[in-house]
Amino acid sequence: MEIIYDLVVIGGGISTSTFISNILKKGFKGKIAIVEAGRGLGGRCSTRYSQKDKKLALNHGCPNFNVKYSLKNPSLNEFIRELLDKNLIKNLENSCFELDDNYKFSENYKNYFYFGNVYTSTCNMSKLVENLINLYNTENQIDFYFETLIVKLNFYSKLWNIISNKNKKIVGKFLVCSSNLLLHKRSLEILNVSEIPLRKAINKKNIKIDEIIKLTNKQEYIKRINFLIFTKKNYKLEGIFDKDIIHFIFNDKSQEEIGFERIIFQKQFDNSLGIVIHTRHMESTINTYEREGKEFLYQFISKKLNNFLISNYVTSKNLLFDDISKMNWRASQPIGEGIPERLQICEEYNIGFCGDWFQIEGYGSVLGAIFSGLKLSNKFIEFY
Repeated sequence: MEIIYDLVVIGGGISTSTFISNILKKGFKGKIAIVEAGRGLGGRCSTRYSQKDKKLALNHGCPNFNVKYSLKNPSLNEFIRELLDKNLIKNLENSCFELDDNYKFSENYKNYFYFGNVYTSTCNMSKLVENLINLYNTENQIDFYFETLIVKLNFYSKLWNIISNKNKKIVGKFLVCSSNLLLHKRSLEILNVSEIPLRKAINKKNIKIDEIIKLTNKQEYIKRINFLIFTKKNYKLEGIFDKDIIHFIFNDKSQEEIGFERIIFQKQFDNSLGIVIHTRHMESTINTYEREGKEFLYQFISKKLNNFLISNYVTSKNLLFDDISKMNWRASQPIGEGIPERLQICEEYNIGFCGDWFQIEGYGSVLGAIFSGLKLSNKFIEFY
């Protein structure tokens, strides 16, 4: 017998987990389906585990998040306080260093994403997303569909029919999109479809749907190539850099010279280091080395990284890598004007939206994703 879910949420990231946690806390009793294209929860808060030791975890999207004005937003303040009280997150000393044109370090950073109070998960970021979703899931209301990429939507007789690339069909009374992929023109290439899925599902004129699709398609996305690294044991950073999590942020000029946008270090339990290197403006160089073979590419990245670290007294010796991999991140951060909050829910079509792509505090960051999930949860409870 076909299950008809009360709520289907597409995407398994931090905005989804915040949204679901809050509606369950407020007493929502319906049956929920979470549909995620990846192998597990996390989204931009995903965690990569070492193939050699699963206890080694690297938060490659966002190892931490910041909150600047929580006291001005009671619901956000209450949410953060609850996570602290339940020991799901902890305060983090903000160890961020920006580099100027002369590669000089400064803690007087200008990057908005590092202002205010900084938090990280007490375990890892993927686990934080999982813990959030299950915080009030005491009656097992949630079914999970992983490795399920949605390519088609259909709204008929007040029900959403959601179809995957493997022809899996999921039916729900209310739909939430925590990613805007199904609204955005980039879906044509990524999903290999001929028309934007939400546009095809709702081809009748609707002011809210028309506007959100139009505004969403004005947004572009930063595309990055990242390198995920685990070092061998017994390495540490020197002096003021020897902390659990530390970020090096390169300004525009230094980015062009070194090719790195940021380097993030995360201490591991065995005195090894996890490292994420975000790159921009390096695609052609990376492709050139990769054509010679991945080992040449990784040697190039290793040499470039170690030269920077040793010349700037971050480490005293070359770091030796135990594991390194490349990751293409096609849509890691929205650029341009965010979507107005008033478009988060369309009652006529039983659909809602959340994510860091809304023009609210923290736009483009984890905080924006969290805050949008909280705001949508309040609208959903009022509507439902």
